[in-house]
Amino acid sequence: MSTELLGSYRLIDRLGAGGMGEVWRAEDTRLLRSVAIKILSERIANDPEWKARFLREARTIAQMNHPNIATIYSIEQEAEKLFIVMELVEGESLATVLARGPLPPQEAVRMMQQVAEALAEAHEKGVVHRDVKPDNVIVGKRSVKVLDFGIAKQLVSSTETPTLTQAGLIVGTPFYMSPEQALGKPVDARSDLFSLGVVLYEALTGKRPFEGESVTETMMNIIMQEAPDLSTTSPASLPPSLVEIVNRALQKKPERRFGSAGEMVDALARVDFKTGSAAKAPAKPPKIDAPTVAMPSAPQPAQTPIPGQRALIADDDPVTRYLIANILAQRRIAFDEAANGADAVKALKAHEYTLVFLDLMMPRVDGWGVIDFLRRSKTKPPRIVVITGVKDQTLSVADRELVSGLIYKPLDPSEVDRVVQQTLSVTAG
Repeated sequence: MSTELLGSYRLIDRLGAGGMGEVWRAEDTRLLRSVAIKILSERIANDPEWKARFLREARTIAQMNHPNIATIYSIEQEAEKLFIVMELVEGESLATVLARGPLPPQEAVRMMQQVAEALAEAHEKGVVHRDVKPDNVIVGKRSVKVLDFGIAKQLVSSTETPTLTQAGLIVGTPFYMSPEQALGKPVDARSDLFSLGVVLYEALTGKRPFEGESVTETMMNIIMQEAPDLSTTSPASLPPSLVEIVNRALQKKPERRFGSAGEMVDALARVDFKTGSAAKAPAKPPKIDAPTVAMPSAPQPAQTPIPGQRALIADDDPVTRYLIANILAQRRIAFDEAANGADAVKALKAHEYTLVFLDLMMPRVDGWGVIDFLRRSKTKPPRIVVITGVKDQTLSVADRELVSGLIYKPLDPSEVDRVVQQTLSVTAG
């Protein structure tokens, strides 16, 4: 236990830590009340961009006044430390609760209705949470509260044209992402409703619907697969209207989900556990698409491709290919795909490329084999960017003569876009 003073606040014990800093239980020595204090990490305290993000988080939450959202009291600075003073929410996280097993359906509906009400308040203020998950829901004695709008995005109109660095950044927790989040696309309030549907599914079954053995596999499941049928995964008998609510929230296409958090609140309120059906049945959701067995067709440039630019995406992971293809299409670069090294070599023999994204671990000739082929080739080598899941991947001196850069999995679309723009700049010059 700590007795350190931070301004007029006595830090008592650390409640947790995240990418932006630490959260402490503290005592306000002036008002003699318990508070929570979020302190910006000293590592990033002097970074203007991170500091602006920290302040944006506080201002975002301060806009909202709702019983299911933790209240912001003030933003203060003491010496070099910047911190938010906020309501101390007593209870345990929903993640801790669910670690003990699924909830009774009535209890799950009660909690998710309150989360949906908090989201409705946020969406009304033009704020998308973008990280709705059990860790960000605190279960108290009387109610639940939604925390951590730290990666929330203001949905304000702007005269600026958003760049891929802005719109293409994957933000959130993989297990609870919406398909559009997993693809690095712009999101709106309906993305939060998908995430809430995932949380509700987990609360009813004790299992995450799209969990994979890796981040990439999880994201692929979110994009491609339907959630397992609730009738086979829930230990309790569920009213048909509740099953419909979950199915509708988990629709892959945003327009097929609830139109608003308020609409989802109303649907949850109408679930009738006495008869096993809704007292007033909610509007029937659209028919659920059959499980997808392949990635959607790769997008092609919406406008005429830039002359002299052609890329090859060589990776056996369809999600990786799809993510890169999205960025190339938006940058008006024609491209081909190869799911293994042998096909990549065939493509390189048939076409000239200015840029190649190359996964090192592929079947039927790995990425190293493709690099060896290019080293022996008499044609001008393309700009090669290696894709790898191996941390601190090393390259030989000979490899570095051909390889222009490394990108690590899981992919950050903003990094991919940076590489694409760099290539355009080099070839234009």
